[in-house]
Order: sequence, then C-alpha cells, then structure tokens
Amino acid sequence: MNEPMNESKIICPRCKQEVALVLDGRYPTCPECGMRFQYRVQGGAANEVSKSSFWDELGDFVRALVKVVLIMVAIVVVGVAVLFAGCALMLSGMH
Repeated sequence: MNEPMNESKIICPRCKQEVALVLDGRYPTCPECGMRFQYRVQGGAANEVSKSSFWDELGDFVRALVKVVLIMVAIVVVGVAVLFAGCALMLSGMH
C-alpha cells in the first residue's frame, strides 16, 4: 500500500524532518509522522481516505481550539488585572 515516491526529499511541516514522501492511496504521506498532503497523485489505490487521517485532522482542530480558548482566557485575566489595578489606584488617591 505504501510505496516510495521517486521525488526529491522535502521537509515535513509537522515533524520537521527531511523525508521522501510515500504514497498512501493517492495522497503523498510523510513516512515519519503520517501527515497526509493535500494534493493527489494520479493513479494509486482506490482507498484514498483512512480513519487515521480523520482522527489526525480532528486532533489538529482540537489543539487549535484549545489554543484559541487559552488566548481568550489570558486576555480576560489581563483585563481583570488592569481593572483591579485601576480601581485600587483610584481608591487610594481619594484619601
């Protein structure tokens, strides 16, 4: 199923290693981390999408969502700290 492609090596964006891609169906795939690339190659097997690619993409989405939520929480924490400091300065100046 996995056959090496006869192209030059590339640097995989996920695992950051220089690899020669292999064909998994009609999609070039990194042999180190299993990342599938978006373009198709003519020919190849009929089984183009595996279940592992769905779970990999879902995991990438969840990681991105967690990053966004953490950034939003950090913004709220900084905002509350600025509000608290402003109120403290305002109240201490009234004495």
